[in-house]
Amino acid sequence: MKKLSYLVAPLAAFTLFLAGCPSPTNPDTGPGDTGPVDTGSGDSSVTETGTDASDTPTPPTDGGDVTMGANDCATYCAAITSACTGTNAQYADMADCTAYCAQAMWPAGTPGEAAGNTLACRIYHAGVAAGTPDVHCPHAGPSGAAVCGTVNFRTDMASTYTRVDRMGMPAVSTALVPSARKNAYNDADPAGDSSFAGDFISTLTGLHTALDADLNTLHLTPCSMTTLVGTLPECLGQTYSAGHTVASLIVPNDVITLDTTVAAGFPNGRRLEDPVIDVTLAVLLLRLNTGPCGTTVGTMCSAATLAMLPLNPSHNDVTNLTDWPYLAPPHAP
Repeated sequence: MKKLSYLVAPLAAFTLFLAGCPSPTNPDTGPGDTGPVDTGSGDSSVTETGTDASDTPTPPTDGGDVTMGANDCATYCAAITSACTGTNAQYADMADCTAYCAQAMWPAGTPGEAAGNTLACRIYHAGVAAGTPDVHCPHAGPSGAAVCGTVNFRTDMASTYTRVDRMGMPAVSTALVPSARKNAYNDADPAGDSSFAGDFISTLTGLHTALDADLNTLHLTPCSMTTLVGTLPECLGQTYSAGHTVASLIVPNDVITLDTTVAAGFPNGRRLEDPVIDVTLAVLLLRLNTGPCGTTVGTMCSAATLAMLPLNPSHNDVTNLTDWPYLAPPHAP
C-alpha cells in the first residue's frame, strides 16, 4: 500500500484544508427563528426583529447592562459560558470563547444595546440568557442569530472575479491535470472541460499502472483503463449511482451539482462532513457495483468503500452547525 499512500497523503491534507474550522456546539437558528420574541428580561417595550435596520430598541435596564472596557471579551465569555450550557452552549469552554472573541473583532457597541452586530449586544443577551437560554443564547453566540449579527453577501457578477483555482470535483486539478496544464485548466471555463479529457485519461492510466497491484493485495478490485464501457475506459464509463457515470463528474463540466430531490451527500452536493477524497479515490480506482471487494465474501466495491476504511479522518472533532455560519473559529483539540 506504499504507493497508494503517496497519492493519499497529499489528497488527505487537501481534504483537511477544505474541511475548514470546527464549529461551536449550538446551531444558529437564523432568520427563520420562530421561537419566542426576544424582548430582554422583563422589558416589554422592545420587540426585536433582528433584520430591520430601523429597529433601535431602548437600552434595557435589567441584567443586560454592562460597562464596556478593555476586558470586554472576558466579560462576554464569562457571561455566556455561565448562562449557555448543554444544548444551548455556544462555545466548548472559556478558552474557546476567548479565542473566538479575540479574532472576531466585533465593534464594541453601546452598553445595553439589544440589537446590532456588536460585542455589547452579545454581552446583553448573555446577561439575560439565564431566564430563557433557548432564546437569548443564540443571539449572544458567534453568529448573533440575525439579532446581534447579520451576513452581507456580495452580489457582484461572476465576470468581476478572476478564477485562480478550481475545485468543483475535488482533486481533479490536483491529481489528474498535468503540471504543465494546470494554469490552462484553472483559467478555463468548466463548459470546455472536454478538451482536457485526454489529460484525465492519461494521468488516470498512470495511476492505475502504479497502484493496481497494491489494490489487489488489499483485496480491492481496481477498475480497468483498457476495458471499454461504451466509448470510455471502464474507470470512467462505469456508474457510481443509477444513471450517473464517473466521467460525468468531471466532463463536460467540473462543477459541483446538487439534486434537491434526493438526499444530499457527495458527489450530490458537498457537505462539510463528506469524505470527499475517499469517495473520489474509490470512484476513480475501484470497479464499482461488482465483487469481490475486501475480505468479506460477496462484498462489492462502491463509492463508499474507501470511506468505510477510512483513509482520512472520519469526522470533524467538533459537531458542525446546521445553519449559518456552519463553521467556527479554530480551537484547541
